[in-house]
Amino acid sequence: MTIQTIPLNKLTAVEGGNPRRSMDAAALEGLAQSIKTDGLLQNLVVRKAGRKFRIVSGERRYRALSLLAERGDIEKTHPVPVEVRGDLSETDALRLATVENIQREQLAPMDEAEAFATLLGDGASLEDVAAKAGVSVLTVKRRVALASLSDEAKALVREGAFSLSVAEALTLGTHDQQRAVIERLEQGYSYDADDLREMLTGEKPAVSLAIFPMAQYTGTVTADLFVDDDNTFFDDAEQFYRLQSEAVEALAAHHREAGAAFVEVLTDGYVAWWQYREADAEDGEQGGVVIHFKPSGRVEVREGLVKKNVRASVAEETAAAPSAPKPQPEYSGPVIRMMSAHKSLAVMEALMANPRKAKEVAVVNLLNAYDWTGRVRLDAHPALAYFAQADGQPTAYLAIEREAQDVVNTLGLAEAKRHAYARPVRGAWEQLLTDTKNPTALYDVVQAFSDAELDQLHLFLTALTFGQGNMDALDTGDSLFNRVAADLDVAMRDGWVPDEAFLTRRRKDQLEAIAKESGAIARLGRLKDYSKTQLAAALARHFQRCAEGDTAIPEEMRNHANAWLPDAMRFPAVTADADTPEPESEEAEVEDIEPDDVDPSAFEDVDGLTEAAA
Repeated sequence: MTIQTIPLNKLTAVEGGNPRRSMDAAALEGLAQSIKTDGLLQNLVVRKAGRKFRIVSGERRYRALSLLAERGDIEKTHPVPVEVRGDLSETDALRLATVENIQREQLAPMDEAEAFATLLGDGASLEDVAAKAGVSVLTVKRRVALASLSDEAKALVREGAFSLSVAEALTLGTHDQQRAVIERLEQGYSYDADDLREMLTGEKPAVSLAIFPMAQYTGTVTADLFVDDDNTFFDDAEQFYRLQSEAVEALAAHHREAGAAFVEVLTDGYVAWWQYREADAEDGEQGGVVIHFKPSGRVEVREGLVKKNVRASVAEETAAAPSAPKPQPEYSGPVIRMMSAHKSLAVMEALMANPRKAKEVAVVNLLNAYDWTGRVRLDAHPALAYFAQADGQPTAYLAIEREAQDVVNTLGLAEAKRHAYARPVRGAWEQLLTDTKNPTALYDVVQAFSDAELDQLHLFLTALTFGQGNMDALDTGDSLFNRVAADLDVAMRDGWVPDEAFLTRRRKDQLEAIAKESGAIARLGRLKDYSKTQLAAALARHFQRCAEGDTAIPEEMRNHANAWLPDAMRFPAVTADADTPEPESEEAEVEDIEPDDVDPSAFEDVDGLTEAAA
């Protein structure tokens, strides 16, 4: 290393070239006084830039020297000791400046975030950055997430306008959502981190979020306070999510056909945008597209992006939101509702085959089923409406609908005229319970029933109304529903197979756990090589083939898969917080399977996903 002196007025700092964007005025003043008293104790690092020398590291010392020159304490030509580096690229210069800043005085949080993002974007590991900065790996993960904030939010973090916990919560929103929150804050509203987290993750499916034509939606909407798209919400959230998912897939296909360098569809609430940069059109870089499809249904599309040189392990370890004071629920609302509907249908079907138990349930229900008019009211359980318009309806639903259609035909209701303004019924079960009927004509038909036929109709009507009390929560208690299901010995896997509708709503880490618990990992191999969509599809196919008794799959593996059931599908449901038995030794062995121990031929039938995952 060769040190030489360069006149102060020959040095220059590049705008934006220093990772330290925030420089404390008092600290700078203190540094200037120290240099004035004791001289410059450490040289600067520079590189030649025309007639000037551009500072690579030591900008704070340069600014302190410039401050002294402005006051006349030193000459503008004051000799400054420097190391001239002529072999540095722009990237190397920024990396050197970043490391120098990290190793010296603590950077402001936002500067620290972008400094970490720069190093990680150039291929550094989390451990290397943590060691250089003298902080934990967890701190690096939490800081670098802030680099994904919008420019407006970053500026407010630098100004100290809100706390780091609020800044971290803001990373859960799109840039447009962040700007909307900032606007509200400027209007005097106050939010803490939990408020923002709930606001950004608990968003209702508003009409304004839809990227599909509204003509495709057949359900109803509800206007909230104001009749505009932002305050009008889809009543059928499942249909909205299905249509939105189809529109996202179509959008991704469009960008692929248009020749995008890559197309990624990300479905988690948080996206590490710092791992991408804008494509340089002047250099002929071809940009890719990232479609962020949030769990709420909101869609954000960013085009013309290039992936930074981030290590695969770093990308995976920083993919989650920076902090989660409130642990994520094991099951999301849509998954709970789906499982509740499946469980309710299974119990209904079991009641239909057990007249005695159906009558016991009927007595309990009839004792509590009087409405305000004093008349008995039978309401179909919402599990029926849940599956009425679903693709791939469960076998239990089809069995109940066939029985309802037979009853409608027997009672002579099939030809009954409906009011012109009445909406179409969603199935024979709804026609049976909701249509206005001629009581005397109905009485004539029922009088002709045998005792057995009347008992059958009685138990069927009872079954139609019985199911899990609250479909939006896991039923973990000693409820009537769980007691009846236990008495009937309802086995969910007799009629339900884990399918894509269920699996695609699970997180990637949860899918990996399912693959291990069910033994599917022995066929799928390295789970990290699959995207979430690929893994869900492969698991669904594996479960379906095992359920069908495909002899190409070993019997022991089929039995293992056919016995797997989510704990929340049990009666009562079991959550992650509850005590669960230790895994059997066979399951422990499955978790220890390494890809090299798996016969490659076992991959050949995994729906063509092996090649894509390789």
